Amino acid sequence: AKQRASVRWLLSKAYNNRVPEILKDPFYRDHEGQDHLKPQIVVGLGNASIYCQVLSNIYSDPNYQSLNHWSILQTLSRKGVPLNESSDQPLTETVLIQTNPLRINAHMTVIEALMVLYAKEVASSGRISSALERISGCSVAPTVQHHEAALLNWISHVCGALKKRIDYELTANGGGGAAAVDEYGQRHQSPNVPPVRDFRELCDGVCLAYLISYYCPKLVPWHSVKFNHVPTITDSIHNILIVSNFSERSLPYTVFHMSPEDITYMRGSMKQNLVVLLADLFNLFEIHPAKCVCYPGMEQQSPDATGAGATNEHGIAHRRGFANQPTIAAIPDLRPGLDSPSSSSGGGGSGTSSGGNGGAGGVGCSSASGNGAINRPPFQGLALIYLL
Repeated sequence: AKQRASVRWLLSKAYNNRVPEILKDPFYRDHEGQDHLKPQIVVGLGNASIYCQVLSNIYSDPNYQSLNHWSILQTLSRKGVPLNESSDQPLTETVLIQTNPLRINAHMTVIEALMVLYAKEVASSGRISSALERISGCSVAPTVQHHEAALLNWISHVCGALKKRIDYELTANGGGGAAAVDEYGQRHQSPNVPPVRDFRELCDGVCLAYLISYYCPKLVPWHSVKFNHVPTITDSIHNILIVSNFSERSLPYTVFHMSPEDITYMRGSMKQNLVVLLADLFNLFEIHPAKCVCYPGMEQQSPDATGAGATNEHGIAHRRGFANQPTIAAIPDLRPGLDSPSSSSGGGGSGTSSGGNGGAGGVGCSSASGNGAINRPPFQGLALIYLL
């Protein structure tokens, strides 16, 4: 499950969230019932082309296209991303280029490091603080947070803002209306969701579903989420299915690369997969809002306020300006009419004199024009413009 979810995320970034149909399931099953990575993926991991494509896409920088495994490891190290190497198998290029058999555990280390890099770039402290200010309606003191803590803080604020909206709706409607009761005729109660402190608290799917309900209340009504103080497995699967179906049907591209059971029974190894899910949702809710997103005050918010104008579709700022380059103005014509035929003859005489009168070895440049202007042959004017 970890390998499938991680490779699916890697392919989504390598193909700019438009994965070919044949690679949407990265594994195939042989005649013995064993799952194997598809050959084109094995080749791409072995020659590092998939990793190069991921870095090139998320940074909008084609210079990442020609890296080898060692250069990719060095790039991750320079960007402050640790590599959790195994003690019994060092992470070297010799190990990563092997394809028969593929050292999948070594490649999982690289993929997880790319996940950390992506989430770190998208969920920066400044972006999270700006989102919290808009959600809470009050200024938030800028603090430098780890991207994982910042994402959890974002979810907590969203759930708190959603509770205020729910309390207002229940009070304004006087507790009446069809939406005020569930399928059993019981009156809906406002949920009391505590702040999220750890990613394991997201395993019941409540906060993930409420996160979507805040940004897309028409698609995911808050009362469709099953909230219990002691969640059951059935309730958890129901809530996570809301997130999965929303990703498949309502977003421009799917960001849910796990199965509902992967989150419900989440172990520590699936944590980074959940982190990049939240980073993708933050990009599609706050940085590049999808068409289905509709939160309070969204109409008055300009694209510059979300930072979308300076980022690519992955929500990462352009590094080298290969996208959205400013238009370069054309070089102005410094001597209009210099090369026109009329300028070859002056007002008072011929513009071309004899070789002895030119003083430049045969090319005449006399000042015989009546207005005192110096007449030059057309090719000299062109050479001057090219030099400028």
